[in-house]
Amino acid sequence: MLSLILNLTADEILQEMLKSWENVKDYYSTLYSWTKKDNETELKEYEHKFLKPGYVYLKIIKGGSGEACYDPNTGKAKGRKFGITLTLDPEKDKRIQSIRGDRIYDAGILRTIERTKTYKDIQFNGEKTIDNIKVFEISAKIDPSKNYSADREIIYIRKDNYLPYGYIQYKGSVKVKEVYWKNLRLNNGYSVKDVCF
Repeated sequence: MLSLILNLTADEILQEMLKSWENVKDYYSTLYSWTKKDNETELKEYEHKFLKPGYVYLKIIKGGSGEACYDPNTGKAKGRKFGITLTLDPEKDKRIQSIRGDRIYDAGILRTIERTKTYKDIQFNGEKTIDNIKVFEISAKIDPSKNYSADREIIYIRKDNYLPYGYIQYKGSVKVKEVYWKNLRLNNGYSVKDVCF
């Protein structure tokens, strides 16, 4: 088994990731998100829940306040702050977008996995440890017109379950986005009520 792991290619690791994702129904994580646009940076941490096919819940626990959820059936989000709940359009409402314009539905592992299907010039960079998590490091070119101007991505795929642990995006040589899903717990038995309010 060890010799098989040592000889995996980037494409094989990405295929294992897709297979692993098929077994995920929902997950919980602490989402770390750092974003840069021009001279402005944004650092936030969220309580993050996800339920297939694409329900996303985010509650800011560092770098602000408020919570939001996204319903893939309606394409709308709900935001709640100070006890007031509003229905919001994730395409237009900057209150639920990052400074680069990332939408609430971009926050989940699902979007990251979907993005890997469009990777170009994929390279396997080896193995490393981040936050005591052993990962495979893969880099690739991405389409800047679909990734808020980022043209290159490094993705870290966990060795223990082949799911993404995080990624870093670059615009040229400048880092513009860094994301990690920490404290990941899979298949918690969530219903829509657990993820969206």
